[in-house]
Amino acid sequence: MSDFRRVADAVAADIAAGRRRPGDRLPPQRRFAREQGIAASTAARVYRELALR
Repeated sequence: MSDFRRVADAVAADIAAGRRRPGDRLPPQRRFAREQGIAASTAARVYRELALR
């Protein structure tokens, strides 16, 4: 599985568990990338994947 899908799955799991609510804003992509320890391009793919879901 791709790294970006793994991170997107983790965010989706946070939503399902109630740690994030549907509609909550995520941080800017660059900050999200730093916090997750991923590249900014990967964070962009994560955000696109979450938007599609």
